Amino acid sequence: MITFVAPLWVGLIIGFIIGAAAEAWGIGNPETLIRLAKWEDRLFVDCILLGVAVSTPVMYALYAAGVGFHWSPKPLYLIGVGLGGFLFGIGLAIAGYFPGSTWMALGEGRRDAIYAILGGLVGAAAWTALFQTSVGQWLVNTLNFGSLVIGAFHPAGKEYLVTWDGLTPVDLFLISLVYAAVFFVIAYYLPRYKGGVHSCLRGTIKGGKLPETEIARRLDTARYLTYGGLPYGDNSIAKKLNEYWAVESNVTRWYMVSVGAIVGLTVVAEMFMHQIFGESTTYSWMAGWLFLPDFKYSQIVFKGIGWEPFSDIGTLLGSFFAAVFLTRRFTAFRKVIPPSWEKRFGDNEAIRALGSFGGTALMMFGARMAGGCASGHILSGALQMSLSGLEFGVMVMIGMIITAKVVYGGE
Repeated sequence: MITFVAPLWVGLIIGFIIGAAAEAWGIGNPETLIRLAKWEDRLFVDCILLGVAVSTPVMYALYAAGVGFHWSPKPLYLIGVGLGGFLFGIGLAIAGYFPGSTWMALGEGRRDAIYAILGGLVGAAAWTALFQTSVGQWLVNTLNFGSLVIGAFHPAGKEYLVTWDGLTPVDLFLISLVYAAVFFVIAYYLPRYKGGVHSCLRGTIKGGKLPETEIARRLDTARYLTYGGLPYGDNSIAKKLNEYWAVESNVTRWYMVSVGAIVGLTVVAEMFMHQIFGESTTYSWMAGWLFLPDFKYSQIVFKGIGWEPFSDIGTLLGSFFAAVFLTRRFTAFRKVIPPSWEKRFGDNEAIRALGSFGGTALMMFGARMAGGCASGHILSGALQMSLSGLEFGVMVMIGMIITAKVVYGGE
């Protein structure tokens, strides 16, 4: 089996690529994820769907050809993963952040990202304290079926999958083609905007002029993404990236649509280099060193930590680079309140700080309870056809949509 183990510092490069690409998509802006929770803008869903559709068959084809990966499907403990995903969705809807996007937002110079990061540390510490109690152990051990992917079981610490009876790695590849086709079809037909007709992918492939209503929505998207940022000219890269729907050349459009695939293939490369793609583990690692070094969960994290802190630093740097030199969305820590939040709660910065802190704390607590986050469960997990990742993703969507209707008035 062909294997390769990369040094930890390579995580800086991987994180930089992911941070810069995701910043171009606007994932570092909390308004993007709040609108996702309101089911008004499914940009992030499109990104994940396309990334999985492209990358899953690539990974399983390489595995069938004898290439080794650092498989990391999370254990499927139904209650803990489901409840953790639901809490994650609630926190995401309130704060507009998931673990990785906090570092992207900090790279964009967003002031409320500071409160989000502090909240993330509190949430991670809370789960570390709960883990060693009878309640915490019940959550992670009850109905625990181990690390399952569609068609196989992953033994902890091994570089191979144990297939279900009668299946081979080639069969897993064929399953991955069907799996990817389902994700691709959803990405193709799911409209980006609520009430719209075009997905990012379909609009790029078919071309043609968009309806005036969708142009207005995309203009509004460009407006909130660049609000409080740096100025840019009409012929700049920033204008093409922020208003790629209006650029006559399809080169920029194709690049923006391909960001999901770029991120997905980067995750495949990361797994080939025998590292884990995850963001929330860094918070548990920091909370452990700062507050709870002798707790059982901290000791587990210390032993299992890989290049996650390096990749998070790279994510921050990549986002900063993109925000300053490409998209010009760097806000220099000025007061910028997400429009959806401001419409519901006003522009009081203290209230926004509380929402950012508390929402991220709850989101992080849910992530650590479930054993992963948007990176480790939803993107990396779905890419591996992980059953726990699929459960987590469904519960996150349920939690965030319900919460958004309550918090933002169901607009």
